[in-house]
Amino acid sequence: MPIIYWLRNDLRLHDNAVLAALPPATPALLPVYCFDPDVFGPDAYLGLPKVGPHRLPFLLASLADVRASYVALGSGVHFVVGRPAEVLPVLARQLGARAVWASAEHTTEEEAAETALAAALGPAVPLRLFETRSLLDPADLPVAVRDIPFSFSKFRFGVADRMKVRAPLPPPRQLPPLPAGLVPAALPSPAQLAAALHQPVLAVPVPDRRTARPIQGGGETAALARLHDYAVARQLIGRYNDTRNELLGEAFSTKFSAWLANGSLSARQVWAAIDAHDVAHGARSKGATQLRLELLWRDYFLLLAQRAGRALFGWASLRGQVPKAVNRDRAVFDTWAAGRTGNAFVDANMRELAATGFMSNRGRQNVASYLIHDLHQDWRWGAAWFEHQLLDHDPALNWGNWKYIAGTGTDVRDTAFDVAQQAKRYDPQGKYVRTWLRT
Repeated sequence: MPIIYWLRNDLRLHDNAVLAALPPATPALLPVYCFDPDVFGPDAYLGLPKVGPHRLPFLLASLADVRASYVALGSGVHFVVGRPAEVLPVLARQLGARAVWASAEHTTEEEAAETALAAALGPAVPLRLFETRSLLDPADLPVAVRDIPFSFSKFRFGVADRMKVRAPLPPPRQLPPLPAGLVPAALPSPAQLAAALHQPVLAVPVPDRRTARPIQGGGETAALARLHDYAVARQLIGRYNDTRNELLGEAFSTKFSAWLANGSLSARQVWAAIDAHDVAHGARSKGATQLRLELLWRDYFLLLAQRAGRALFGWASLRGQVPKAVNRDRAVFDTWAAGRTGNAFVDANMRELAATGFMSNRGRQNVASYLIHDLHQDWRWGAAWFEHQLLDHDPALNWGNWKYIAGTGTDVRDTAFDVAQQAKRYDPQGKYVRTWLRT
């Protein structure tokens, strides 16, 4: 009896707990990727496709890469359009599958999809979930998820420092074959996918030479190449702390985030590369320390999403703060989204996002603060715009950071940024602004 493997944000062979758990005598495995209309459909605030013009081609490239990797190991990937709770039980009955395995997600819509699938499968075909997304294994947590503190410092020094990062799992050398007689459906083109989802075809962005993204595509192959180039070939980990707040160039930050978001790259693989850097240099550099801290921040938001549940995405505060009044004006919002507010620093960042799907962390904080605290617009509109545009969108990180800037997250202090001062500090000569505002 075969196992169905529902692929989600775990598009890799390395450090894959699902593949590592397969018994040696598994007779057949069917990896399936579902193009779920709830994931690809319009958002509730702006009515835009959640997976927008930058992330869609990156995702399709990632899927093509993982399919090639699976084929090379004697398997393949079957692509379907539909909600997992509707299409996977049909496949399970057709194949006589004994179980469905998948990577666990801990944000509300993703958990709802898991719950619906488990109910549709019934007790005869159990849904087994594995942890593949985080750096720290949830099974190793010294506290219950409900007790994760609403403070990163307390998490860092009261939870994370009591845990050890597990070593990444090695990739498999071989995979079980596909079920006999099954010919996997092909990866759809953007036009085919749009037709199946009843959506307009998204225009493919023209590559922009000003981009800070490395010229690499989606998928595990590109992710591991970038990791090797950044950590080993150019030894950039050591200078990360000095460059991480810069705005121009592909080397000022790691640019791992898009691959981490769809699971083409494991956070533990990055951590192992940092460890190797420290060993090679005989000491822990400030860059290595800061990069570890960024990975812990990522884990914190993943856990915070699990603890907060739907509240992370809602208007209400997590710690009793009073949400600031808003003046919801779509015309004002649209000027912000188009990078035409008249604030040069904000506009430059917004135009970079629209052109490339990328924006620096410094830029994200400032444009969010400007939309919320200067333009007095609904932060959820901004989060939805980022979800549509960002190449590296991750629901826990994106919505959690927006909620923080809105002053209703985990921090009770004032979260407004002085955008003019930030521009002077991080773009003192105006080079970044000139780069993105020139016609």
